Amino acid sequence: MSRDVIGALARLLSPLAWSGPARSARKLYAFALAEQGSMLDLRLAAARTSSAARAAAYLRHADDEARHAQMFARRAAKLAGEAARPFVLPPLRADCERLFELLGERDFLAFVHVGEERARRQFEAYVTWFKGQARDQDAVLFETILVDERRHGRYTRELLLELVGEVEARKALRRVARWELGRRWLRAGRFVAERVYLVLTLALYVLAAPLALLVRLVRPIRPGLRAEGSARALPAPE
Repeated sequence: MSRDVIGALARLLSPLAWSGPARSARKLYAFALAEQGSMLDLRLAAARTSSAARAAAYLRHADDEARHAQMFARRAAKLAGEAARPFVLPPLRADCERLFELLGERDFLAFVHVGEERARRQFEAYVTWFKGQARDQDAVLFETILVDERRHGRYTRELLLELVGEVEARKALRRVARWELGRRWLRAGRFVAERVYLVLTLALYVLAAPLALLVRLVRPIRPGLRAEGSARALPAPE
């Protein structure tokens, strides 16, 4: 997805995504989870790579992601407390996707670079929107994190070029962009399927209620019937 499309979508959806403290809190909490999950994958990459220099770079990146996760989580908790109906967000417990093992180091680097560049474009659009809404605290939060996002985008591209060269790097970037698009499509499909299943289940219960009532009216349960049947089933005493 091009830079213009990513930025335009972020600007277009900002009024909806950040409308009110409750929705903003949940959005920031989702970012916190994503940052924590990225931290776990980067730590695993540092343990698996054959290069000490790349391991050090992954660990520095992981430390940044851990810090970002806490920054997002703290702001999310504050906004959750300011909502019309205050609520408490659960503790951060992200999963490690083990992307280094799944993709290999070349495509892992390409994947991280694509993700960092996408996040940078989104965050830049959010900063512009927050400033226009006089939400200075949120604008400063994203501006602070953007400093690291830009650096992450640069170093991952440099390491990728160093690892495989320009031609293979471009191929890897295109490949992981397609892979990520397919993964997002599958996730969206699961999300929709879960909601459809829930709606259909609730509808089934609602439709079954009148039928159950009709059965009770037509064939009422007579008191003592079960007890009488149970008594017949008992063996006679010797």
